[in-house]
Amino acid sequence: MAGKRAVRLPLTRVPKASPAALAEMLSVAKEAVGRPLWVDTGAEQLIVPLRSAKDVEGAHPHPDLLASLGYREARGESMAYVWGPDASGGIVARFFFLQEGSLVEDPATGSACANLGGYLVATGHPLPVRWSIEQGVQTGRPSSLTLAVELDGSIFVSGHVVEIGRGALEL
Repeated sequence: MAGKRAVRLPLTRVPKASPAALAEMLSVAKEAVGRPLWVDTGAEQLIVPLRSAKDVEGAHPHPDLLASLGYREARGESMAYVWGPDASGGIVARFFFLQEGSLVEDPATGSACANLGGYLVATGHPLPVRWSIEQGVQTGRPSSLTLAVELDGSIFVSGHVVEIGRGALEL
C-alpha cells in the first residue's frame, strides 16, 4: 500500500468520560456513540465511533465540554475525532479541536486516520481493512483519505486534500 505508515503500534486508554457524556459533548443521541478510546499511533487523539454518517454530519460539539472531556493532558489540547459508516460502505469523519477557546474543524487529519486504524487493531476488528474516508465537507474543503490496516496490524494512510497553502522554512 502506498502512503504513510503509522509511527507505531497503537497505544490506547479508556477515556474518563462516559459515552453518554461524549454524546452530550457532540450534541448527538446517547445511542449514537460507540466505544470511545484514546489512541496513539504517533499523536494521541480521542476516537469516538458514531452509529452512522448522519450522526457524524450532525455533530455540533460544545466547546466547554470538549475542553474538559476531550482534554489531552500530555499536550494541553482538547480534541475529538468522530467517525461513522455511510450507506455506500465508506466512512465519514470529522476532527474537532479547540484553538484559543474557539471550536475548529480540520478538513483532513492523517494522524487521526492512522489512529482510526489503531482503534480497529485495538478493538479486534477483522483485518485486513481498506476504507475510504471522507472528511472536510462541512468546512468547504472536502478531502478523501484511504486507510489500510494489514493482517499484521500495519497501518497506512494516503489521500487527496485541498491544498490552501505551501511554504518552506530555512533555519
